[in-house]
Amino acid sequence: MSPAKLPEEGEFVIGRVSEVRNHGADVELLEYSGQKGFVHISEVASGWVKYIRDFIREGQMVVAKVTRVKPKRHIVDMSVRQVSGHRKQARIREWKNEQRATKLIELVASDAKLEPKVLLEEVSGPFRENYGTLYGAFEAAVVDTAIFTKVHKGKWLQPFLAVAEANITPPFVTIEGRLTLTSWAPDGVKQLTQALTAPQVQEEETTLEIASDGAPDYRIRVRAPDFKQAERELKQATDAVLNDFRTSDGEASFERL
Repeated sequence: MSPAKLPEEGEFVIGRVSEVRNHGADVELLEYSGQKGFVHISEVASGWVKYIRDFIREGQMVVAKVTRVKPKRHIVDMSVRQVSGHRKQARIREWKNEQRATKLIELVASDAKLEPKVLLEEVSGPFRENYGTLYGAFEAAVVDTAIFTKVHKGKWLQPFLAVAEANITPPFVTIEGRLTLTSWAPDGVKQLTQALTAPQVQEEETTLEIASDGAPDYRIRVRAPDFKQAERELKQATDAVLNDFRTSDGEASFERL
C-alpha cells in the first residue's frame, strides 16, 4: 500500500468498481487502503454514454486518472476515459508486478528468518528510491548482482539474491562476440569501416554495438528482451560484417564470447 492516504492529482491509480449508479461509479482504490474514488458518467468513456453499465460494471478492475482531490473530505474524482490503452496495460502490469514482489519479499523474510512486515518496511523506501518499484529491485539484482551487493547490506541480502535469481527473468539480456578482421587491400581502412557499419538492427527493443577490442579484434554486443531475439540479432549482424568483408582482400572470423 502507498504510505500516502490519498493519491495526487494526475496520478494513474488501480481500482476495483464497487458500485455503479446512473450518474457514475464508486471505485475502491487498491493501493490506498480504505479509500474510494468516484468516476462521473461523463468520465467513463469518450462520447455519449446512455447506459453506464455498457461501459463499466461492479467488480471490474480499472485504471483511472485522478482529476481532483479534496483532502479534507477525502474525495477523489477520477477519469477512466482519459487513460489510453497503452497506459492501462502498463499500469496494470506494474501493479501485478508489485503484488508479486511483495510475495517474494515474504519468501526472502522466511529464508532470512525475519518478519515480513519488518523487512518490507526496511527495504521498500530504499528500493523505490533507487529502482522505482519493489519489483524493479528484484530485476536490478538479477541484471547486475555485483552493483546490487555494493549498494545494499543486511542479513536479507543473500536470500534476496537467491529468490531473485530463482523467480525473475531479466528484463533484457546482453550477449557478445568477437570479430577478427584483417585486410591487405590498399583501401583497407575504408573496407573495414564499410563492413563494421553494415549491420542494422532488425527487431524492436534491440541495441547493437561494435567497438574496437584492439586491432584486428572488434567486440560486438547485442542487448535484447530475450536470448532468442539476441541470438538472432547477433547472427544477422555478424553475417552482415563477414559477408561484406570477405568480398574484399582480407580475412574475417567470428568467435562467440
